[in-house]
Amino acid sequence: MAKVKTIYRQIDQLFSMSRSFGQKKKELKKAGQLDAAITGAATYDIYRAACMRFAKDLAERRGTTKFQICSVTSEEVRNFLERIKQIRRPETVHQYSSALEKLEKMTNKWFGRVSWKIEEFERPRRSREDVTVQRGPAYTPEEADRLIQELRKINPRAGDALEFIRATGCRAESIFGTALKKGNKTYRDFSKAITAERINLQKRTVTLIEKGGKVREVRYDGQFHNLMQRLVQEASYGGIFAGINQQTIYSQIKMIAEKSSFSGRGLHGMRKTFAVQRHKEYISRINELVKAKDWQRLAEEFSISEQKARRMCKNPLRKVVDVVARLRLTRDLGHNRVEVTYRYVPRGKRVNK
Repeated sequence: MAKVKTIYRQIDQLFSMSRSFGQKKKELKKAGQLDAAITGAATYDIYRAACMRFAKDLAERRGTTKFQICSVTSEEVRNFLERIKQIRRPETVHQYSSALEKLEKMTNKWFGRVSWKIEEFERPRRSREDVTVQRGPAYTPEEADRLIQELRKINPRAGDALEFIRATGCRAESIFGTALKKGNKTYRDFSKAITAERINLQKRTVTLIEKGGKVREVRYDGQFHNLMQRLVQEASYGGIFAGINQQTIYSQIKMIAEKSSFSGRGLHGMRKTFAVQRHKEYISRINELVKAKDWQRLAEEFSISEQKARRMCKNPLRKVVDVVARLRLTRDLGHNRVEVTYRYVPRGKRVNK
């Protein structure tokens, strides 16, 4: 009789077999492999941690760690999720249920048939108020200016990288590439890192390739045009920011912030600074179009229906203006849900002038 592996080992093995970092979702879907695949490193870590927590709960209740994952029942899964629902935020419950859905698909692909009926679990409704502000607020314009200025004195290319994030709202992987693991070794994939070819000086746009291979085009403000021109002119073969160390920059940001008497929020704080500024600009632009009763341009620029644009011109409710601005901001940030923008621009940051 074959020796039964621990539930932890089985889950670890399933995650290793399903890891598909760097592969495009479209290609995996075409090959029929997307359901059981995980393409993002962050999603991989979050889902794995959730499934290991589930495994620990199962082991404690069964009194053993050695049992087949195919023996796990839908009742055990539901009971676990119901208990998580009582103690965790709605967003976390959604993460756990999504992680277990992925684990179910992995198990069906690699180990044997299970039916946990997770789709029947009543997930709590997520609201915008449930979205927490993560890793601190945006830098103020003064803090951002000071941080970039001082960082350039220490490390000019790092200062350029920070300003590039402020200009485009890109994620760290556009600067440093993506950290991947192969066995015990860690290496970086630079396929998503920004290159000179992805900066269009005529259109004043930057093409970013980010999570899940998604491509988005972001228009940068005129104040950053000289930076973009210089980056293109000075670029050598490969990534524009290749060679700068991510951890070193974090340390330098922390040191500068402490000396300048404000809190360092790393690179993500600069992405939030981009979001706050864009949100402010969009609010102003919407109000300008509404005042001019230009519903056609409003519908075109903010990708809303003509009917909604007409209603806004007649009755520009502050809440509606805010949501329309956030819908466009969602695309700028490379997200799919408008709720996520509340992490970057909390309600109190709205500007309606």
